[in-house]
Amino acid sequence: MRVLPEGVVAVMAAAMLLSGCADEAAEPESPGTGTKASRDEPRAAISLAEARADIRAGLAAGGFEGARFSEMDNREFSACAVTAVVSTAAEPDPRDTERMADELKQRGWLRTKSSTNDGIQVLSLRKTSWTLDFIGGTGALPEQAQDFTGLSVNAVDRDCANRVAASPSP
Repeated sequence: MRVLPEGVVAVMAAAMLLSGCADEAAEPESPGTGTKASRDEPRAAISLAEARADIRAGLAAGGFEGARFSEMDNREFSACAVTAVVSTAAEPDPRDTERMADELKQRGWLRTKSSTNDGIQVLSLRKTSWTLDFIGGTGALPEQAQDFTGLSVNAVDRDCANRVAASPSP
């Protein structure tokens, strides 16, 4: 049984728990320019439904079918995040992941990270206040009895999560 590298587990846990909500100083490179994307560009916020639609379109473009979306246990944060898994028969093909990334780019998402480590693919994107992470491969996930093969999808609206975190608890 292969165990996911600590960094991958940390990315997944952070996205799922909505802690930290990303480094505001980190900026993706503008595609093809080698320069940092401008924070001064006006960007319209996107809704949870729009983020979910973009994710579904990206998965479809990559040929990933049967996504299982789940609701978060924390009701307040559920308006701020999208989580899903897509089981695959074999480890996701990097070409399929690239087609998914291309579709998301057409929908306005900027790639902030793309890497492969020990067979685990990580693709991170950003659109307005949303961060989106796809983690693909085979490995043991925390609190899961058997290996999982496929994609884990975690998207967080950082502005929404920060508002919820700052609001007083009932």
